[in-house]
Order: sequence, then C-alpha cells, then structure tokens
Amino acid sequence: MSPETQLFLLEHGGPMVLLLLLGGSMGSFLNVVVDRGSRGVSIVRPGSQCPNCGLRLRFGRENLPLLGWLLLRGRCRQCRLSIPLRYVLMEWGVAFAFVGVYQLAFDPLDCGGTMDPWLEATGGREGAFFFLGVLALMSGFFAAGVIDFRTYHIPMWITTALALSMPLFLLAQGLVEARPIGGRLLPVPLPGWVGVGSAMGGALSALLANGLLWRGVLPTSFADYDEYVEDGAVLAEYPHARREMGKELVFCSVIVAGFAIGGLLTQSFQHSGDPPVWLAAASSGVIGWASGAAVVWLVRIAGTLWLGQEAMGLGDVHLMGGAGALLGWFAPLLAFALAPFVALCWLSGLAVVQKCRGRWSGELPPMPFGPHLAIATMAVVLGYRPIQAAWEAWFGEVLPWPQ
Repeated sequence: MSPETQLFLLEHGGPMVLLLLLGGSMGSFLNVVVDRGSRGVSIVRPGSQCPNCGLRLRFGRENLPLLGWLLLRGRCRQCRLSIPLRYVLMEWGVAFAFVGVYQLAFDPLDCGGTMDPWLEATGGREGAFFFLGVLALMSGFFAAGVIDFRTYHIPMWITTALALSMPLFLLAQGLVEARPIGGRLLPVPLPGWVGVGSAMGGALSALLANGLLWRGVLPTSFADYDEYVEDGAVLAEYPHARREMGKELVFCSVIVAGFAIGGLLTQSFQHSGDPPVWLAAASSGVIGWASGAAVVWLVRIAGTLWLGQEAMGLGDVHLMGGAGALLGWFAPLLAFALAPFVALCWLSGLAVVQKCRGRWSGELPPMPFGPHLAIATMAVVLGYRPIQAAWEAWFGEVLPWPQ
C-alpha cells in the first residue's frame, strides 16, 4: 500500500465508514417515514414488524441496516413472506449518498468539490456540525418530497422537526472554536445584536402564534377543507380560498410583530462588541427560517387572492422555512427561483415518455410542487460553486453574489 493510500485511509477512511453506517441507519428510518407518512399513521407505534405475521423485528437481528435483508435472504424469518427489495435499496442508496456528499463537500479524492468552499476549508473537522445538518436536511427533504409526490401533502411534523433542529446545528457549529475559515466564521451570515434581538422576538412570537392557534384563539385556515374532498380524491375545488388568506395574514402578523418588536427593543440598548458566535448562529437560523417561509407564503397569499384558489400548499411554505433555518436567507430564495425549471424538466420528460409509450393525451397529470422545491434546494446545496460561478458570469457586478 502506497504512502498516499495510507494517508488517505488514515484521514478519510474512518469518516467515510461512519457515514456509510449512518446513511444505512438513516435509510432504514426513511423507509418507515415514507411508508407510514404516506398512510398518515404514527412512525413510532407500533414498532417495526412483518405486515403478514406480525413478527416484531428486533434491531441487530431482523432489523439490521444494510445487512438485515441480505442475512434474511429477502424473506421474513417466521412466515417466509418476501421482503420488498426497495427497503435494502433505500438503505444502501442513502448510505452511498452520504458518502457522495462527503466527497462533494470535502473533496478527499481531489476531484473538485462542488459545495460551499467553507466546508472544504474546514478539512471535515471544524465544519462537522454544519455538515451533519446538511445530511439531516437532505433526509427530511427526501421524505417530504416523496410523501408529497404520493399524497399531495407534506406532514407538518417533518417540517416542524426541520425548523426546530436546523438552528440547533448552527448553534452547535457556532460553539466550535471560532476562527475565520475562507474569510468567514460560518457559511451563513451572522447578525449583530439587533438581528439577534429580532430573531429572539420572532421565535417567541412564532411559539405564541402557534399556541394561540392550538388553543383556538386564532382561527385555523382551511379547517373545513375535507368537506369538499370527494371520495378517492386528494384535491378539492375549495370555494373559500380568498377568505382563508385573511386568517393566515392574522397568524403571520403576530410573527412579523415579534420580529419587529424584538429588533426595536434591542436597538434601544447599548452594546459592546459583537454577540457570541453561537448566539448569532442560532439567530441566523431563525432569520433564515422566517425568510425562507416568508417568500413562499407571500406567493401563496398573493396568488390565492388573485386566482381565487389555493396557489401553493402550506407544506411548501414550511418546507422552505426548514431550508432557511440551516442555509440562511439566500439559498431558499434561489431554490424557489430554480424550482419552476425543475418542474418544467420533469413535465417535459414525462411528456416524452408518454409519447414514446403511445399514451399521450395532450394533458399532464397534476403535480405537487414540494418535490421540485426539494430537488432545487438540494441542487443549490450540492452545486453551490457552479451555481455561484454561473451567477457571477451572468450578473457580474450588477447583482453581486450575496456574502
């Protein structure tokens, strides 16, 4: 074994093996999330079991990521019912995807990384928390996109988990010994004290608004939607969409007021120096969450008021909020702008396939927007460098790439 190979294995072998195992475990979990989330049942109870004989799948034996399906030879140990191949393909697919993202981020093979150069400059150590956040975001977006594709609905608990956890990854990253890497402390913009106060006010107001919604003080929009859904349908012709936007504007106004009041109160105090990096990082996640959700929510409200029917799903709003909670304010805006082109490519490919099969009827089936948002967001994350290069080539100094 050459010295170069030994050095490579010493530096990158351990992380790549750990990512392979982590990806296999995440793939196993995503199997549960996608399957049960599509059916609208709990992902916690009952535990994993054979759908035919009810055998409880024990972790480390029947339920062993990456190897369990192979050891069981694709059949239940008790009733011998075939286990679908898609389960093991999901586990291995996510495992290799995690390793692939590691290559794109840190470029251990010297093939040219494509993600934010801040990650590569950390050498894979100092940027570990942000990198793990990217993997968690990818997993959540994958599950949300697949479920939305199947059911035209994004489970609220997925987007809530992203919104709550992504700022924690930034907070943990901010606790790492701060030193400029590539000219930046973190790959997201860090606010000053006014921004921190605004974020704290916005976070508290978001909790307040949801508490009021849960208690029934604030009205829930589209509460009677199911009354208009026909048997076997997933979408309905809802006649009161404009009316419901008023309810959502009231909900949003509570959160906007919290951001404004928090910023104004903080501005009235004298501050010495910059806020701690960890506090600024967590605040950046809150501001990014609000920015990512706001742009889609504005389009949803304006489009619905204009068209008289729901322009975008509320799940899309929360999905982009989850993206901004880790990536900052700019990435969700860019992903939202790219998503229509992703949708156009998908619909064009679908039309070509239908024509080749002789099934073209001149119309394409309705398609939820969530999967396109998820793909566009992952394209922005994984293709950061080529997208930045294209932006600078097209816009130059007229519209600089935000730093």
